Amino acid sequence: MNTEIKLLEELSLNAHPALNTVYYDGWYLRFAEGYTNRANSVNMLNPSCLPIHDKIKYCEMTYFKQQLPTVFKITPLSVQMDDILAKKDYSIVTSTNLMMMNVPQINTNQLISVVTNGIHEDWQNHYFHLNEMNKNVIPSARKIQGNITNQTLCAVLSCNNEVVACGLGVIERTYVGLYDIIVSPKHRQKGYGQDICLALMSTAAKYGAQKAYLQVVANNADAVGLYQKIGFTDMYQYWYRVKHG
Repeated sequence: MNTEIKLLEELSLNAHPALNTVYYDGWYLRFAEGYTNRANSVNMLNPSCLPIHDKIKYCEMTYFKQQLPTVFKITPLSVQMDDILAKKDYSIVTSTNLMMMNVPQINTNQLISVVTNGIHEDWQNHYFHLNEMNKNVIPSARKIQGNITNQTLCAVLSCNNEVVACGLGVIERTYVGLYDIIVSPKHRQKGYGQDICLALMSTAAKYGAQKAYLQVVANNADAVGLYQKIGFTDMYQYWYRVKHG
């Protein structure tokens, strides 16, 4: 179990790369100008040798120098840290389910999404627009997406010449990660999100992907329901411990 969790954590780190990383006694301190906790947090994938409290202090000083809050990602690989951080007044934010499924056999003739290779500016603009992204963080988001080194797939779905849904697939080894799945609010509940996911998986299968994974905020009932309908099931849950100031 832990072997696959570590693999999935590595895949997700590569699919959403930080702009800078400090490697410290089995921990990965990631920095990306404050854009997303995923790319600006301490990821504890390997055993530690140094005293834990000294390591936490080092992380706090390092993030302080970057003018960022100190954020630790807690997974089943690092759950022993949760109580320690709680006693240091770190708060839980963004409990997230990592879900997974085998890539299904799909009748692509029934899909209407268009999938292309590589991340391009048009797709990014559609994603930023649909996600109603703050213009101040768009440059950081562009850098992160541009730093993905593995095979990427971009999907868009149009209705009446308007892009109403999009998504990103990142292929590594025999897995495809589904990221940035977004549907315009006025076009939800029409099956467009499902179409995007199936189109990405069917294309990824051509590149050897056998399993698909995604991450969804645990209290997002609509998204969780959509992914369960497609066939995704919970693999494990993670969350962040954050200390501001």
